[in-house]
Amino acid sequence: MVCGCSALLPLPNPRPTMPATPNFHANLSSTSCWIPCQPMPMAWAIVQKASALLWLLLLGTSLSPTWGQAKIPLETVKLWADTFGGDLYSTLTKYSGSLLLQKKYKDVESSLKIEEVDGLELVRKFSEDMENMLRRKVEAVQNLVEAAEEADLNHEFNESLVFDYYNSVLINERDEKGNFVELGAEFLLESNAHFSNLPVNTSISSVQLPTNVYNKDPDILNGVYMSEALNAVFVENFQRDPTLTWQYFGSATGFFRIYPGILVQADRDNREHFKLLVEELMVKGVGVVDQALREAFQILKQFQEAKQGSLCNQAVMLISDGAVEDYEPVFEKYNWPDCKISTLADTQENVMEYLHVLSRPMVINHDHDIIWTEAYMDSKLLSSQAQSLMLLTTVAMPVFSKKNETRSHGILLGVVGSDVALRELMKLAPRYKLGVHGYAFLNTNNGYILSHPDLRPLYREGKKLKPKPNYNSVDLSEVEWEDQAESKRVLFLTNDYFFTDISDTPFSLGVVLSRGHGEYILLGNTSVEEGLHDLLHPDLALASDWIYCITDIDPDHRKLSQLEAVIRFLTREDPDLECDEELVREVLFDAVVTAPMEAYWTALTLNISEESEQVVDMAFLGTRAGLLRSSLFVGSEKVSDRKFLTPEDEASVFTLDSFPLWYRQASEHPAGSFVFNLRWAEGPESTGAPTVVTASTAVAVTVDKKTAIAAAVGVQMKLEFLQRKFWAATRQCSTVDGPCTQSCEDSDLDCFVIDNNGFILISKRSHEPGIKLRKKPIPT
Repeated sequence: MVCGCSALLPLPNPRPTMPATPNFHANLSSTSCWIPCQPMPMAWAIVQKASALLWLLLLGTSLSPTWGQAKIPLETVKLWADTFGGDLYSTLTKYSGSLLLQKKYKDVESSLKIEEVDGLELVRKFSEDMENMLRRKVEAVQNLVEAAEEADLNHEFNESLVFDYYNSVLINERDEKGNFVELGAEFLLESNAHFSNLPVNTSISSVQLPTNVYNKDPDILNGVYMSEALNAVFVENFQRDPTLTWQYFGSATGFFRIYPGILVQADRDNREHFKLLVEELMVKGVGVVDQALREAFQILKQFQEAKQGSLCNQAVMLISDGAVEDYEPVFEKYNWPDCKISTLADTQENVMEYLHVLSRPMVINHDHDIIWTEAYMDSKLLSSQAQSLMLLTTVAMPVFSKKNETRSHGILLGVVGSDVALRELMKLAPRYKLGVHGYAFLNTNNGYILSHPDLRPLYREGKKLKPKPNYNSVDLSEVEWEDQAESKRVLFLTNDYFFTDISDTPFSLGVVLSRGHGEYILLGNTSVEEGLHDLLHPDLALASDWIYCITDIDPDHRKLSQLEAVIRFLTREDPDLECDEELVREVLFDAVVTAPMEAYWTALTLNISEESEQVVDMAFLGTRAGLLRSSLFVGSEKVSDRKFLTPEDEASVFTLDSFPLWYRQASEHPAGSFVFNLRWAEGPESTGAPTVVTASTAVAVTVDKKTAIAAAVGVQMKLEFLQRKFWAATRQCSTVDGPCTQSCEDSDLDCFVIDNNGFILISKRSHEPGIKLRKKPIPT
């Protein structure tokens, strides 16, 4: 038989209300039972100001079905819980300074404003900013179209043209004698933060060709020579809009001109992967080509007559290793003009010729359609960047020949385009305006996610990150559904959704705000002089992903951290800096209010002797403006989890997508209640046992009956310390009961401390912390 008793741990709750009656469930058809603890009057006095986020659970084989025969009095169990809870609360409030921080925000409540967030106005403002940004990208591409078509109009084809250009694969390559190879002249490359720290040349473009295309072919040489005119436009576009990334021209003859110029290296992994897939292909059965082609042509005909679906040019592509039946009658009936590819050698010539046929109506009608792609991965960043940095969309337009002698033929010269990093687009929906749990996302007109905080396009295979299949065709419902995984810690939120389209694009924007404190924004104010002084404290940092000031446009600003940029802006040292004045004002206010925490933590550190027991590794706090403070109580070499609060551990810091996990969890529980999390020093993928515990609590501010979360504060400690405190507490007995008849150290009694999601924090067995507790009756 298994019996369990849940006892509320006395962690503080400033609200003067009695806690809700615990819910207990009994399975009457089995021999297991769950018995509610009846707290003593003294215990209720403690629990009255407590909120339970830890539970003490005892499972034993020696307990009888009736409490009259129980060997451990219920009062003893409650004593253990009160002792451990009281000791833990005292430690947490002492080292975190949570009571001091709450008091500091309470002291300035009279100067604060709490305003309700208008979701519709917010999504509309974000949409307008995104529309303006994307319009500039379209204008840049239109400039390239005009330049390319004008250059072709003025260019006369020269069969014997001799021309050297920068081949992206050969640049800076030398032969065995140390001389530059042909088309591989010296090409200056410098690492550029705006282009993900890749070595590039922003003064000129480079040209890339497929390996099966002869780089001195007359068509190639004439096309490359003609497109040299785009270099000046590339540079001018980038100077006019420094947020532009890659610009390019893809020629119908087979070459690709990219700006800024870059060295392109062959990807051996991709080649080997392709070879492996080809080797695994097996021929099975016979394709019914005749029937398939008839059905395909009939579908296209129906759509043309009904004017449904895509109104662009249409084509049917069939790829096969050969057909055993005669499909000529189908082509004669449906296909015009006739285009068949019989051998591999026909591929390039016939396909490129057919492109001219498809583009002919657009050329004749002067249609330069603007095309936006769905999200796709920037493969160059797979090995070095986070997932949110890799997704791009591209705006592209066709380039046609305007020569009179070719106009009737509809000659497609190629396509020009520019990439737009979705990360840069989402920066226009500032994190601080969305609240702790709020977020923004983008959809395409096909209903697929373009950008979403919960979109995870990569998976790990060994040490490599690889794109998931269909990562760019994910529906909104697939990322918005509740996560049913048992290993997850859950928060119950009620969200409001706000939508609008982004004009002149196929995209729509959504904004999600959580009800409760997510409906409000806290506004404070302070003098620049006072705030600037407190910003200079060495323990202070700002969210590196948030845009306090724009630093990625002016090359002189790109080396500045956000904190350095804010300081230069406030001191007027750099009048060219553009900053978000509202966010800067709020971070100044938070710097002033939280400044006393540095002195408080420093005093604690000085009072800790080397001989005393190591209790807490560090204290930390974060505010709604992205300000982060931390203080070590031990030497840096003794910190249990060195990744915590570093960019390497994204879940613990402010990012473009979310607030830190410890901040989010604390905000959904009553202010003053500590939320606990187990951590693995080597990361959550570690096969070892967790060794670190973080505890955090929210700091709330109430003005005119509106409550907003101002900050969260917490500590990091070794799990071992928590365990020692618990086992010491369970050695005590009630004075009226005499000696302890049983304790948690007995072999036939299991004692657990679990968090509010049912995960084990403390157990006798070292492998169990971090595992979700499941009720498994033990036969009697």
